[in-house]
Amino acid sequence: MKRKVMITVLSAAVMLAFAGCSGNDKDTGDKSAEKKTQDTQEEDSAEEKEPGAAGGNRSDVLTTAETLVKDLIEGNTDNIKGNYEYTEQMKSAVESGQFQAAFQATLEAVGELKEVQPAWEGEPQSGYDMVQVPCDFAVQPINLTISFLGGKIGGVTTSVYQESKEEVSIPENVTETDMDLSIAEGRTLPGTFAVPKNLKEYPAVVFVHGSGSSDRNEASGQLKPFRDLAWGLAKQGIASYRYDKISYVYGKELAEDKEFTVYDETINDAAAAVKMLREQEGVSKVYVVGHSQGAQMMGAISREAQPDGCVMMAGPARGFAETLERQYTFLQSLNPNPSEQEKAVYEQGFAAVEQMRNIDALSEDEKIMGQNLTYIKSLLDYDAVKEAEDMTMPVLVLQGEEDYQVTMDDFQIWKDNYEGKDNWQFVSFPGLSHMFMEGRYEDGPASYQGVKHIPDEVTETIAGFING
Repeated sequence: MKRKVMITVLSAAVMLAFAGCSGNDKDTGDKSAEKKTQDTQEEDSAEEKEPGAAGGNRSDVLTTAETLVKDLIEGNTDNIKGNYEYTEQMKSAVESGQFQAAFQATLEAVGELKEVQPAWEGEPQSGYDMVQVPCDFAVQPINLTISFLGGKIGGVTTSVYQESKEEVSIPENVTETDMDLSIAEGRTLPGTFAVPKNLKEYPAVVFVHGSGSSDRNEASGQLKPFRDLAWGLAKQGIASYRYDKISYVYGKELAEDKEFTVYDETINDAAAAVKMLREQEGVSKVYVVGHSQGAQMMGAISREAQPDGCVMMAGPARGFAETLERQYTFLQSLNPNPSEQEKAVYEQGFAAVEQMRNIDALSEDEKIMGQNLTYIKSLLDYDAVKEAEDMTMPVLVLQGEEDYQVTMDDFQIWKDNYEGKDNWQFVSFPGLSHMFMEGRYEDGPASYQGVKHIPDEVTETIAGFING
């Protein structure tokens, strides 16, 4: 059996990483882990999708990924520079040699190559097509994950060795139906309504994403927490609705919208989903399950949506700038010998925090971490704990004890403020990460690698709260 041990990933400025939540751009305490490795994605994501070097079909993309990996391993610099199409940010890293240098450092850690296995197509992430290339090295087998945007190579990361994609199917007792959500300005968001079979009436939940441009499963690499929860809850007689986030579907348009706020991104659509579920035949009650930013915004969501109950999973209790600074400090501590590029990423992160603290001094056209100032101000002005004061419906607060993004300190703040109220409940889970899957605090983003699933104890806790 191949060892499932993560090594240090490639240089932060030349790769694409996810986390869960984290995913992907606007991090309010859940995805700053990805921020470290995501500047390439944020800058390139505005590019149009079009058939690129791979020619636009799937087999060519797989072949391109395999060929690039072999050129990287063999050190074929001329091929790397001349034979592939890259996104603009990635092209700069390749032409400067920084990308190749980062990859060589990785090769030194994993030992001699034994075999490159056939590439396989992973789940798309934030508009990128993801191709996994399993590489069996003598010291440590790893997967090299090649991200493509419109056929152009946008990044390379390392991940846990896996020779083929995990095959999953809908449980026998669950029926899933595609259902679009109508939102403001005539837009729609694709979604999935999961219903337990053989029941005429059931409670239902709406899943609300963490920060970033997440799909309906809140996919982060191979992790799909919302799908896990949907199927697990259906086994407990609870229906659910999960939808692609507005920034996932309309990212390009929103990037140009200077008036876009966190209310437009998270709160309004969650309220629309609650309203839609109330109109579905068989739905008896509607609950909201928010993860990370979705939990942080629960006070405002509950006010707008008036659900029958709320579940807050890993909700930040502290301010955006404070959370971001703490996360960058932690990530920096994991890397005692950073490269110059990695140092630059940390410096950019801390500079963004400083900008937030002096946001009124910035001109209206400036951006922070790629986001307009209106959006950032809406995050900075939002006091999650205070906003939750008027929540009179039942509330369940859940926390993974190994979560480095939203920590047990946040969980304690929630308890300090609301544990005495009869409608609030609190449960923490030893051994679980921010994604409510197995992980270790000290492993940081490496805990999100590989194939993992939300354990039954989490789903059963939520079901007990709803059915109780």
